[in-house]
Amino acid sequence: MESIFLVVLQKWGPAAVSVLLIFVVSFLIREIKKNSEDEKHRISKLHNDITKMRDDVNNSLNGFGERLTRVEHEYVKRETFLNELSGWRTEINRLYDLFNNNFTSFTQNIIQILTQGKK
Repeated sequence: MESIFLVVLQKWGPAAVSVLLIFVVSFLIREIKKNSEDEKHRISKLHNDITKMRDDVNNSLNGFGERLTRVEHEYVKRETFLNELSGWRTEINRLYDLFNNNFTSFTQNIIQILTQGKK
């Protein structure tokens, strides 16, 4: 099997083949330019999309930063509240123990006085 190029070269001669090659090459160049324009358009669109996504991510990060600051502030408030509440619990437990000890000793003294009075 002979190649198409050789068949055309033998039948029509080198001038016809040269013209045919010029048409093929010019068609390919036109298609390459068209594809490159499409690719430039796609690249531009992707660049715009990436820029928009980057801005969205930055806005989200800023929002998360603000939320984190609020959460930290609330955590500090809760921690302070719990520490103060813990102090109150300690104080209440101390007063309860003091009352309980005094009441116990008071009741023991009354029982002792009453038992001594019966004798």
